[in-house]
Amino acid sequence: MFARLFYSLGAAGGGAAFSQFPEYYAHYVQRLGGRIDQARQRAEEIRTDAAEKGLTVEDYIEQFLESAPHSLEGARMSESIFQLDRMEAAYRALRDAPPLQRPFAFAEHMNTGLVEATLGDFNPAVPLTPEGLAYAACGVLAGLILVLGSRRVLRRRRPKELEA
Repeated sequence: MFARLFYSLGAAGGGAAFSQFPEYYAHYVQRLGGRIDQARQRAEEIRTDAAEKGLTVEDYIEQFLESAPHSLEGARMSESIFQLDRMEAAYRALRDAPPLQRPFAFAEHMNTGLVEATLGDFNPAVPLTPEGLAYAACGVLAGLILVLGSRRVLRRRRPKELEA
């Protein structure tokens, strides 16, 4: 009786935990898209300023980098452009990843600051989509494996005198 309860709790806990991933993933990708929109706006401002001075973006940034009082601003501009390229590549990879490969794409392209920010606003939900149900099923299996594994470890650690 106790074993069934233990297995049921493990399966339910695993299913509930894993089923959260598709929802969290969607929130993360949406937040990343918002950051890309902001970065594109900043990059456009830099391009506009460069064009007004008759310079390429690279030459415009280089002028800032070579000027001691403005070198920090030049570094920020350069980083903005670089971050935009990196975020757009990550966004494409995350959006194009098939549902069951998303955890791997997420691990490869995650930004820790964005992970924390998304987690801070995340509200658990159980998506009843095929993807959500597939992750829940994987979670049920993982929960059962965890319970079975922990029971075996506990049995091995039990003193021999108690078993007799």
